[in-house]
Amino acid sequence: MNSSLPLRLWPRLIMQRFRLVGYLTALLVSAGLAVTVPLAFQRIVDDGLVPGRVDLALGWTGLALAAGVVAATVNAVANATGAELGARISERLRYELFTRVLTQPYAFHAESKAGAVVSRLTRSPVEAQGVIQTIFGTLVGQGVLLIIAVITLARIDLLAVALVLAMVPLFLLPMRSFTRRLFAAGRDQTAASSELEHFLTERCNVEGAVARRLYRTEATELAAFGGLIGRLREILIRRNRTFYTSQLVTTALAAVGVAVVYGVGAINGASVGEIVAMAALVKMIYDPLIMISIQGLGLSGGLVALEKVFELLDLPTDPSTGGRSLPGRATRLSFDGVWFRHPAPGTATLPDLAAEAAGDAVDQDWAVTDLSFSLVPGGITALVGASGAGKTTTALLAAGIHRPTRGKIMIDGIDLAELSGESRHRAIGMVTQDVYVLHASLRDNLTLARPGADDDQLRRALARAQLAELVDGLPQGLDTVVGDRGFRLSGGERQRLSLARMFLAQPDIVILDEATAHLDALTEAALHRAITEDLAGRTLLIIAHRPSTIENADRTVRLASGRLCPSTGSGRGGQ
Repeated sequence: MNSSLPLRLWPRLIMQRFRLVGYLTALLVSAGLAVTVPLAFQRIVDDGLVPGRVDLALGWTGLALAAGVVAATVNAVANATGAELGARISERLRYELFTRVLTQPYAFHAESKAGAVVSRLTRSPVEAQGVIQTIFGTLVGQGVLLIIAVITLARIDLLAVALVLAMVPLFLLPMRSFTRRLFAAGRDQTAASSELEHFLTERCNVEGAVARRLYRTEATELAAFGGLIGRLREILIRRNRTFYTSQLVTTALAAVGVAVVYGVGAINGASVGEIVAMAALVKMIYDPLIMISIQGLGLSGGLVALEKVFELLDLPTDPSTGGRSLPGRATRLSFDGVWFRHPAPGTATLPDLAAEAAGDAVDQDWAVTDLSFSLVPGGITALVGASGAGKTTTALLAAGIHRPTRGKIMIDGIDLAELSGESRHRAIGMVTQDVYVLHASLRDNLTLARPGADDDQLRRALARAQLAELVDGLPQGLDTVVGDRGFRLSGGERQRLSLARMFLAQPDIVILDEATAHLDALTEAALHRAITEDLAGRTLLIIAHRPSTIENADRTVRLASGRLCPSTGSGRGGQ
């Protein structure tokens, strides 16, 4: 465990400096009032009970009661402020985590287990928040109380303080062993929980339900689930056994410490009131030590989660976005000696998020090799080849989703990697084979392409995509929720939704990757007419297997094993 992790919270804590000052002030006031209670006990005994002065005893009792109530009240305020500090810091960590994930390159998402990433974004900040709130809600407060109690006890009996402090290593030494064991268990628990969440994410969705009914996998899935939760159970038992053993050790040591102080008081001839006060102060010293020890051990899982949070925050962001803008409408896109290979499995993400173990990048084959060609400006370029030839990879490179390992992709003479994200979005649009559909309304799904679009713009895009009749027949129209991953829509309807987004965005360069594969012939023909009319004058790159889809292409680029074929040519329908 990296001991510097809590220090990394400091920049976020400074952002809450005013609350921090108020929190520390409340702690000092609360601790100062708390130690007056044992001193009042001494006066009750020595000045009131021993000489028989009931009035003095009652006066000091009232003072002790008032100090205790006010101390408890101020301490409650301090704890509430500490909890708010923790919540605000955790909120900031969540925001930073999601920002970091959004800015990761495509390879990170392609190689990461979705469930593990979701766990890192949801469960890890919650556990880390427990650490932060315990630090500010318990540990700091107990630490302040311990220090003030030690100072107060020293004013009564220095020997007692020396003996109390001499026993502190007896608390700390066993904790080192317990802490190591608990951190190991915490890491195992985090890994097991992440694997369990990924398992559930894969199976508790529409695709999982379909596969389960097709292949009758209930028994297999239940057995796998039982194995995962059994592993988690064993880890939790091991962790709890260690935790409660440590609690026994610290409590026993505290009892010995109190007994030692009583003995010291008797030897030094202390008054009864002084012994009562010393015993109460020793309890104020050992109780925080016990609390800090137990809470510190209980934080092992949260500190592991905090470690995982910072592992993700330390990942570099996607370097593929520059700051340049295009001077006008984009027309020409060209590949200039482009080579690309996918990162080795597990190397573009964190080890515990990876779907596969890390490999050796040298062993990876080139997905595309030395591609040099241009799209027809304002025309249609067809990209053809057998399955696995590299067509989709080439399209993803053209869209800026992949970044070339070597070579450049140029738009009107500007390297695609140098363009800002906004310029690239305006310049290039892509309709992919797998359609991304939110569990939201049709309106929300459409406006991903153009936030703020009005109903007229949405309906025109739907009409061009041959979806207007379907939407008009829905009870809530554009506000109809399409379900998880769009399960209320057919495959063809999801494709048309994706095409509607493209019509709405109106990019200068359009990439269609099997964009009409799930459509019947009549719908496909109508869509091609809409594409030809609506996108006239724009530069198109079309990937399709049906000859009818590319029969009007101005140029055909043929790929085989990621390389250009000699038959690549130009001219309408040419090969």
